[in-house]
Amino acid sequence: MQVLNGSELAGALTAGFHCLQRYRDPINALNVYPVPDGDTGTNMLLTMRAGVEKLAQSESVTAGEVAFQMADGTFWEARGNSGVILSQFFKGIATGLEGSEVCAGSDLARAFRAATDAAYKSVGNPVEGTMLTVIRYVAEALESSLQQDDNILSLWATAYQASRDALDATPSMLAKLREAGVVDAGGMGIVVILGGAYLHLTGENVEDADLELATAAGQIDPSQLDTVSVESDFLDSSVESEWGYCTQFLIQGENLDIERVRAELAEKAESLVIVGDDRFIRVHVHMEDPGVALTYAVELGELDQIKIDNMSLQNQDWASGHQERNTPKSGIALVAVAPGDGLAQLFTDTSGALVVSGGQTMNPSVAQLIGAAERSGAEDVILLPNNKNVAITATQAAERENETQRLHVVLATTVQQGIAAALAFNSQAPAEQNLQAMNEAISEVVSIEVTRSIRDTTLGGIEVSEGDYMGLVDGDLAVVENSAEAALLASLTGCELTDDHIVTIYWGVDTDQETVEAVAAEVEGQAPGIQVDLVYGGQPHYPYFVSVE
Repeated sequence: MQVLNGSELAGALTAGFHCLQRYRDPINALNVYPVPDGDTGTNMLLTMRAGVEKLAQSESVTAGEVAFQMADGTFWEARGNSGVILSQFFKGIATGLEGSEVCAGSDLARAFRAATDAAYKSVGNPVEGTMLTVIRYVAEALESSLQQDDNILSLWATAYQASRDALDATPSMLAKLREAGVVDAGGMGIVVILGGAYLHLTGENVEDADLELATAAGQIDPSQLDTVSVESDFLDSSVESEWGYCTQFLIQGENLDIERVRAELAEKAESLVIVGDDRFIRVHVHMEDPGVALTYAVELGELDQIKIDNMSLQNQDWASGHQERNTPKSGIALVAVAPGDGLAQLFTDTSGALVVSGGQTMNPSVAQLIGAAERSGAEDVILLPNNKNVAITATQAAERENETQRLHVVLATTVQQGIAAALAFNSQAPAEQNLQAMNEAISEVVSIEVTRSIRDTTLGGIEVSEGDYMGLVDGDLAVVENSAEAALLASLTGCELTDDHIVTIYWGVDTDQETVEAVAAEVEGQAPGIQVDLVYGGQPHYPYFVSVE
């Protein structure tokens, strides 16, 4: 096999996607922090799925056209750091293959060099020991091997082996990987994509093939994947379908059977997320007829917080991102990413922000952020990502070309920072003045997050066991305790509180108000005279978000 034509290249990329689908959960499990945001595999999968779907819908014939379609699809649906880097990887591949009828060995080497350059440029401060390193190793191996062999199948085998070697080396390059006992998750995603493509080109059945990555250096104990797959199921269910109505509501009753409700609604819905207990059940469901879900639920108890969005109209409004738009009105608007209904309402109430649902485990895409900005109709739109893994997506969204609307990003990496920035937002002030004020507000916030470990690990010399509650202060592990409340209080103790501070506790969907009020009383006991505010956030996975100002 000397070259790949367009059809063969499309088949190889599609096989890489299917292999990524199989390995999504192990990739998700490779968090450095053992928190329930293991979403690298899912972000890469959703990003690449958009490219594969575009290939299936197009009539691309040449290798260059196939590469362009993949790059275009992945750009608009890029999610999280790994998804954005992957989309830039495919952008580089498209640059390297531009105008090529087929992909020969020299074309492949040139494409991976361009992919390396694009991937590195997509990150403000590139770090070795990540998926960037894996991509670079492949490019260097191809350039070296091309001098001896230009057979495309041999070169693809070289690329795949180089990616595996790089993946095995990532813990030796990055101390936090080595300490946590994992290889780089994004790097494994690249290995899986290249491996799936290689197996396809050699005639192997990708659906049944085993890349034997379970013993890769630093791979975690497979027995710990059980808890992670639950998070992945939640992620899949949280991805908005491209049809029908997104319907959300709260059921309040007595002796509610959440498993029965889940099973019976699952028979009627395409996408379903349910959390709660025997008294309160929160439902997020996608259906062609929202009345079916509401009629079913009203027989179980009282309904509250009902919200229905027509996703079909939203997608029609977005279309492909290339349709002509009405000229935006002058003015400025805010688009904020929020992981819970209480937090979403807070952003809307305080700043009039348009809210995109997302956060940990639910990273929105570039298209979703741009769509919200365009729906605002404003000439200037400020994006608040409110999550470290959404910040790069917001940055990519802001870089898209649009002659009638300017997008700006305030790099809030936590919800607490985002709320402070939203409170500083002034819809009557120009963009530059708002950006300055909002960035200043962010710098004055200490962010605390409390969540539960999903596996055993060691971080910063601190031993963490599966099930422990961790207190993260500005993203760094500060304390490990046996309850969420103890972790919150211990984290605050390290902040050296005085009566000049303001502490705001945002409690999650699985936390009750009585418990929160008891915690607030203890905080007030630590620092008499301190102001403690309680706000229902409704965020999943994190019992508490706390801001200290």
